[in-house]
Amino acid sequence: MEAKAKVTKEVLCEEARFILANMMAESKYGRQNSYDDIRRVCEGAVSIPFTEYVGFLEKSGYLKHDLDKESLEVTSLGEDVANGSSLTELTVQAVAHFKSARRGKGRSSKKSSAPTKIPPRRERFEEPRGGDGRSAGEVLDSRYEKLASIGSGGVGTVYRARQVPLNRQVALKEIRDLFSFFAEEQRPEIVRRFTDVVRAHAELAHPNILPIHDVNLEKEFPYVVSELCPNGSVRRLISDAETIPVGLALKYLLQTLHALQAAHRERVSHRGLKPENMLIDAYGNVKVGDFGFLRVVERDQSVIRQVYVGMGTVAYMAPELFVDPTGAGPQADIYALGIIFYELLTRKLPGRRSPMPSEVDPKLPEGLDDIFDLMTRDSRSERYSTVDDILDDFNKIDGLNEVMDQQ
Repeated sequence: MEAKAKVTKEVLCEEARFILANMMAESKYGRQNSYDDIRRVCEGAVSIPFTEYVGFLEKSGYLKHDLDKESLEVTSLGEDVANGSSLTELTVQAVAHFKSARRGKGRSSKKSSAPTKIPPRRERFEEPRGGDGRSAGEVLDSRYEKLASIGSGGVGTVYRARQVPLNRQVALKEIRDLFSFFAEEQRPEIVRRFTDVVRAHAELAHPNILPIHDVNLEKEFPYVVSELCPNGSVRRLISDAETIPVGLALKYLLQTLHALQAAHRERVSHRGLKPENMLIDAYGNVKVGDFGFLRVVERDQSVIRQVYVGMGTVAYMAPELFVDPTGAGPQADIYALGIIFYELLTRKLPGRRSPMPSEVDPKLPEGLDDIFDLMTRDSRSERYSTVDDILDDFNKIDGLNEVMDQQ
């Protein structure tokens, strides 16, 4: 029997986003969100009855439920949440709503004199484990001193840390938050998967792949130590840079393509590529991290439920990841990188009626539109099958080097 996950506030937030993300995926391909279709996809993957989630999301303005047509529609507010915005507000609303609902059920059951054969389901809303373990200054294994938190997500928190024996700064990712999504009985399977993923990443050696220096998988909260990239991520560039030269966008695209090429040759797919894990080192080059991390929570025949941690990745997920995540491979990485490249050029995610890259920036070399188009086709049969094919087409573009020099 599958163990039940604790319903923490993080679980409420991510499961609400999971439902919204699935609705967005259906709408993206021109299909109407039938209530029954979305329910069939989502209800087995969430901890609270699907109908209760729909009630909360409608009440809070994240979706519209047309009772006559039995259809669901994501609002603009819901799209923002599914893509990673306003999560604190969503979490506060969800906890307040479901706590109130639980109390209401408790009061109504006391008033009823009729016995119930099945006791009402009880959810526990818990703070995540950890507390002051997150504080700067903590030393792990007498080797790594946490200096400051520099990022966090559904899997864990990344710290700028000092490697004590060598007195050098490194990045330390502590896998703490992930465990709050699952019951204690599921811990061995989570750790096993995480171990496999980290070892596969550590075997990759390439100038544009983030190297893993050290790891401790035996602690209560495992951690991974890697090179510190002091210039943040491509997400920071997209959000904060005044301008992004075309040459720089092309440079980061090609560097990431070479990183993926090396990984795919070792039969390692990223599966969760997004601007946040394309890191910029001290020399201004991209290093790709977190290879395979999404595998830790993918649905298959084991005890792990289907929980997409960090659903901000939905915009970069290839269509096949929504249908059969365990069967997705290198082409899903190609799709994600095509979306990221467009975002680097325009600061916007591409949609059905978005202009092609050359319409946004006439300075782009001829032929780049076709490459972008073939990277982001919905059908895998129409999409590039390998990174090698993409690089071959890049080599055919006239004037590429001149544009690359304009950084």
